[in-house]
This record gives sequence, C-alpha cells and structure tokens, in this order.
Amino acid sequence: MSSRRAAALPVHTISENSSSVAPRFLVGPIAEFGLGDAEGTPHRHEFVELVLVASGAGTHHVDLHAHEIVPPQVFLVAPGQVHHWEAREQIEGTLVLFREDFLAGSGGPPEHLASILDGEVMTPDARQLGRVERLLAAMRDEFASADPSQEFALRNLLSLLLIECRRMASTAERPSGLAHDFLRAIAAHVDASRTVAEFAAQLCVTPGHLYDVVVAHTGRTPAELLREATLREAQRLLARTSLSCAQVASTLGFEDASYFSRFFRRESGITPTGFRSVHDSAA
Repeated sequence: MSSRRAAALPVHTISENSSSVAPRFLVGPIAEFGLGDAEGTPHRHEFVELVLVASGAGTHHVDLHAHEIVPPQVFLVAPGQVHHWEAREQIEGTLVLFREDFLAGSGGPPEHLASILDGEVMTPDARQLGRVERLLAAMRDEFASADPSQEFALRNLLSLLLIECRRMASTAERPSGLAHDFLRAIAAHVDASRTVAEFAAQLCVTPGHLYDVVVAHTGRTPAELLREATLREAQRLLARTSLSCAQVASTLGFEDASYFSRFFRRESGITPTGFRSVHDSAA
C-alpha cells in the first residue's frame, strides 16, 4: 500500500485570523501558511489555492499527475482536486488562498476568467513573473492593513492576478457560461445516482437546452461528462485513500460494489482493484 494513501481525504479550510476578510481570503509566505506536515498527505480544499513557487525542488501531485517543481512556477489548485507536495529542498514562495465567493461583488473578475479556477500549472517568463510578484507584494501589504476598503482592494488585486494567470495559462479553448457551470456542478459533489435532468433543474434550464449548449462547447454530451467526473473521483479515492472498493462505491452513490466495478471497468478498461494495484506499483 502506498505511503501516500490516507484512510479518508482530509478537507482543508482557511483558518480564522485577525484579518477582516478571513476565512474567505489569505495571502502570505509559504513558510508561514503552507507546506507543513499536513501538505504531504493527499487532501483537498474547499477554497482555491494559488502558489507562486520561487525556489525549492520536489514534486507537486495534483490528482493523478506528478508535476516536477522547477521554479518559478504558479500552481492553481481548484476546490475538490486532490493534491500533496513532496519536497526534496525547502520550497519557498507566496501562497494565496481564497473562497470563490470572495470574488463576488465590486472589483471581481469578469465571467470568462472563471475557467482558470479549475486548476492550472503555469511557468511565467521574466516579465510575467515581475508582474505577479508586484501584485502579490501589494496583496500582502493590503492584507496586513486595517483599511476599511481592504476587501475591495484585495478583490481588485486578486482579479488582476487571475488575469495574469489566464494570460500565462494554456491557450486551449475552455468551456464558458452554462457549459462551465455544468462542469463545476458535477465536480462539486459527485453522486452516481444523480441524472443530467437533475443538474439541468439545478441550473434552471431544460435538459434539451443543457444538452445543446454542452455539446456545442465541449463536443461531448452531458451524460458523457457526468460519467467522466464520476470516474475521475473514483480514481482519486482509489489512488489516494485506503477505502475499500465497496466503500468507494458507497461514497460515490452506487447501489452496490459490483455495479461500481462494472462501471469502472467499462469507462477505464481496468477493474478498480487493478487500477489501485497499478497505481501502487507506480508510487
């Protein structure tokens, strides 16, 4: 069994502190706010984590992908993603944690930036790095202040930082609008018993309209994306927890373990037990 597997996946929150914007926002050095012992155990967040890695070496595991740390890098980890850090040399830089509701209101980013919050790994060039560093320095100064306009200022600075991240990110077209909202909804709480019609009702549209928009933006049907999200969450739990296959099936809302096993094999070409064995061998 992999030493990187926990009995269950811890969910981290932003700790309360003296700032008026806590627990929705936090910024500071990695040495103070992150990469402690808990960061070496697979976990997920209820917030977005943005990390500028300025120095150090190791590996950042995000879901089933291992990213070699080659500073300078910017990592965006979305709520729900499972990640942990393995440091070979001390990792230094700046950490920004924020709940998505912090972006709502005056000074928030335009809607098309929402897709960047789904997670990204970016390598800034010298010019981009300078802008990111200046924004982070301004955010740290503002975070330490007690000015009545602190929240507004921080939201504006964070919006500018996300714009820089969008410019650094991969240029692949990303779903927006209703299609993006659907993808976020199915990722927020994976439940194999939920139907596309239920998600359509949640998003206040008809199933037919949801189908047309999602296919137009992604080239895939809502049902296909729903199955993909369920498979991805199953892989996370099999790879990063010690839950039994039956427990994984129950957690994901399957009626029984045998149905879950058939689903997993049909979607991935391998059994849940086989997937876990392969992942353990690679760990």
